Amino acid sequence: MNEGQLIGIDEVAELFGKSIESIRKYKNYGILKVADRIGNKDLFDREDALSKKQVIKDLQIKGLSLAQIAEQLESMETPGVQGPYRLLIVDDEEEIRNNLRELFLPDYEVHEAVDGIEALEKARTLKPDLILLDLRLPRMDGYQVCQRLKGDPATAHIPIIMETALIETPNKVKGIEYGADDYVTKPFDLEEIAARVKMVLRRVKQRA
Repeated sequence: MNEGQLIGIDEVAELFGKSIESIRKYKNYGILKVADRIGNKDLFDREDALSKKQVIKDLQIKGLSLAQIAEQLESMETPGVQGPYRLLIVDDEEEIRNNLRELFLPDYEVHEAVDGIEALEKARTLKPDLILLDLRLPRMDGYQVCQRLKGDPATAHIPIIMETALIETPNKVKGIEYGADDYVTKPFDLEEIAARVKMVLRRVKQRA
């Protein structure tokens, strides 16, 4: 490993915006793993820490303990073990996000974004298995988010189900043209959206 990629615990604490004591707890629980040591100094892989930063934050918001977070991360990292599918829900309406979160937990690992820019950042960091993407979003609309994700080789494979209150056919066609894999119309039936998510994930798995 390139030594330039390794950082000390103080730099990890700065990266996370946490105290060094908090990072030590992450290390002790196996949430962050020591990549190397120089004398008594623990060194961590910067890219690994960055990739886990948002995941840890989201799991803590959900109320998971450090032991549960460690278990969740372990299931995601263990080869051959399929953990729960990871969903990214992108919607600026809190009520809708809450309803969808309740619908998909605990069968899915659920993350949320409230605007288009945050959606791009989380999609690139979390690499979700599927994105539920609202069309009308602050800062960047769903069409632009979809277009950027599908145009990026790192995220082009992620299936996107677009949520829209615009029922006219041209808007649906536009979403498909921008790369959306499916769409649901608001106000949507929760059973229908759960079925569509399963269908799209099943289709992707069959193609793999």
